[in-house]
Amino acid sequence: MIGFVYAVFAGFCAATASTCAKLAMSPEFQRNFWCDLLLQRVAESPSLSSVCETIVIISRVLSFLLVFFFNALMWTLFVKSLRGSSSSATATVINTGSNFICTALLGCLLFGEALTMRWWLGTSLILTGLILIHYNSVPVTKEHPDVKKE
Repeated sequence: MIGFVYAVFAGFCAATASTCAKLAMSPEFQRNFWCDLLLQRVAESPSLSSVCETIVIISRVLSFLLVFFFNALMWTLFVKSLRGSSSSATATVINTGSNFICTALLGCLLFGEALTMRWWLGTSLILTGLILIHYNSVPVTKEHPDVKKE
């Protein structure tokens, strides 16, 4: 059970890292967000433009640093999920599944991305494939019902 929890949080951290990377590489998104926020608070002025640009640069650098933080956290949690899971395939399936779902939710909430039926179909096929890989990796033992007794 603990491996499951670590794998879910590892997937969330991976999705957050990719979101931070998108924020770090999209100055126009940051400019629109921060400058609009500032313009709502104070009157428009020439000095506000330079303040806005400074905030955008700081925000992009912070986003870039957060990519490394969330990736390091993701790997730490993923290794813990490997230790707490019955197999590495279980941890991988859960991690990948939560990464896909969290990425979709963050994309919708932060960037207004629309998820088409094709995206959901593709995601479900990928997750189904991962689950099939997981079930094929389960070790066959004498207690396993598919094993013929000699």
